[in-house]
Amino acid sequence: MKITALPGKVRLPRGRRGRILTVLVLVVLLGGTGLAWWSARADDLPDDAVFAYGGRIETVAQLQERIQTLKALYGVQPPDAQDTAKSDAFRRDTAKAVAVGMVLDQAAHDRGIVIADKAARDVLTRFISQQIGEGPEARSKFVQALGTTGTSEDAVLEEIKRQLAVSQLFDSVTRGSSVGDGEVTDAFAKRKAQLDTPERRQLGNIVVKTKEEADQALTDLKAGTPFETVVAQRSLDGATRDKGGDLGQVTAAQLEDGYAKAAFAAPVGGLFGPVQTAHGWNVGRVRQVLPPQPAVFDQVKDQLKQQLTLEKALATWRGWLGAQLANANVRYVDSYRPADPAAPPQEAPGWSPAPGQVPGQPRPSR
Repeated sequence: MKITALPGKVRLPRGRRGRILTVLVLVVLLGGTGLAWWSARADDLPDDAVFAYGGRIETVAQLQERIQTLKALYGVQPPDAQDTAKSDAFRRDTAKAVAVGMVLDQAAHDRGIVIADKAARDVLTRFISQQIGEGPEARSKFVQALGTTGTSEDAVLEEIKRQLAVSQLFDSVTRGSSVGDGEVTDAFAKRKAQLDTPERRQLGNIVVKTKEEADQALTDLKAGTPFETVVAQRSLDGATRDKGGDLGQVTAAQLEDGYAKAAFAAPVGGLFGPVQTAHGWNVGRVRQVLPPQPAVFDQVKDQLKQQLTLEKALATWRGWLGAQLANANVRYVDSYRPADPAAPPQEAPGWSPAPGQVPGQPRPSR
């Protein structure tokens, strides 16, 4: 999976529900199998409407509020307004994503799934503790940061509740999905090349806004300033700043292409960069190189079984969700109607989730 997004972006804690939820809400919701959608005429909708569904009307102002929350949670960045083609596609895909989300919300409600306020607040509190720190001051910093993106704590809590509800819906729909030992053995033989562990590198990273800042960071490092000191002084990534910029052990496939090329060309202990990515200019150091290793069945069988079980659950989910959406009657205003209302978007508008990503956590990107 491509690791994409980082400094200052909101990430929620990991967990089984989180891992399933990402695949479920975003990958399946926005990129699953073909779904039947009605796109009836919307001539009778108000001037400020985006679409109508189930007796509800999504307005332009409401859609913009949702985009601001997604920006805070997922790092969603609308395209430049001057790029009319991309802006138009983003607008239409975002409208469709919200409409599909409403269908899921209704399905969760119909099954009596209710998320308590405390459950959502507990998730948010854990996130703030992990990313910012403990106590009222940390929460205050978090709320202030949300304000700069144009959203609010209440909006974030509603998004968390929505995701937790759909996670429970997924569990309900896919309950009973299982995989036998024989299926695991067969899958290992077919997927062995994919299961081999590629070369991994443990990297330290500093991310700043401009190339000039990155050049200065590199100059300081070459002059003998400890990497951890430069991280603490300059790096924008709050998630790794207190860890000396440590990204952990990553493969080239988990990184943006330009960053991966530089990071995997440098020797152990070597510096690389500056490299520009979607979230700033980066300077890194290779702390350790772990050579590739062939997969051993006994070592990967449990992980493989979990993956196969998830794949089977997703197949069940797609079939169920397709039936739900086949009965949906969404009426889009012309300027928000997707190019092909009968087919789901191929990717999410502005973010690209992947298995293993948690709700509210953009893929880390350099």
